[in-house]
Amino acid sequence: MDEDLLALPTRRRVYDAVRRSPGIGAREVQREANTGWGETVYHLDRLTEAHLLHRERSGHQDHYFVAAVPLGDRGLLRLTRSPSARRLLVALLETPDSTVPDLTSRTGLSAGRISVHIGRMARLGLLRTGRRDRFRTFEVGDRERVLRLLVSYRESLADEWVERLLETWSELLRT
Repeated sequence: MDEDLLALPTRRRVYDAVRRSPGIGAREVQREANTGWGETVYHLDRLTEAHLLHRERSGHQDHYFVAAVPLGDRGLLRLTRSPSARRLLVALLETPDSTVPDLTSRTGLSAGRISVHIGRMARLGLLRTGRRDRFRTFEVGDRERVLRLLVSYRESLADEWVERLLETWSELLRT
């Protein structure tokens, strides 16, 4: 039955857009699959009902994943759909024990934007915190897992920050 569902070219394009970019939103699927809004929503609904895709709500947006994406990876992949969250995550991987002022300087993000993403990362259990003088410090708790996930989904997350990090990911895994 799953094969029959994916036999329609439009539905296959919608499915493939989600497969290539896990955590993608419906508007992004529409652009990637080159479909109209109504047909995008229709096919996303059919694929979700057939359990070929999973839909997860985060804030005001739905995120879509193919069924093969492990549950534990979905939160991190949702987070990495945001370019500023990706930039912050890379900065934390490159420089453990960073403070908000350190991260502001490294990423060019505002302290407020960093705080929002730090909160999201903390809720996902990604961070360890510490103290340096009067500042809290942050680092990615399971660096190897996060790096492996970035490598696995490199194509859909490609930007200058991720590429720079992944050029040296094997060095980071050794430390």
